[in-house]
Amino acid sequence: MNRSRLRGDHGSGVVSSLAGVAAFLAFLLFAVHVILGLYATSVVTDAAADAARRVAGASLTSDPGAAAEAHVRRALGRLGESASVRVTIGDDSVGVTVRVARPGVTRAFGAGVIERTVVVRREVPR
Repeated sequence: MNRSRLRGDHGSGVVSSLAGVAAFLAFLLFAVHVILGLYATSVVTDAAADAARRVAGASLTSDPGAAAEAHVRRALGRLGESASVRVTIGDDSVGVTVRVARPGVTRAFGAGVIERTVVVRREVPR
């Protein structure tokens, strides 16, 4: 074997380029999962707020808790299949708590659950 072939910097650019591309793709993948987690948090918050507004405006003769849960599950789509929805109706306020598993790999970093509670004031004639 020719020992002069093993000396020098020939081919070292390919290795460093591959390492750079791999690091870039890893950061890009992480950024995409963070964005997906933030989007999921925003969607869960909006679904909880919308359900709380619907319950606050509904008459108490029907079952507003079941209607709120159905609305949250419909608004969340596939994410809502495993959602836990709790509706709290007080004298002058309505609270809706939604708890779902965070999508993506960001749950590996300790952020495995999205839990949002929205409280809306009820306007009732006295």
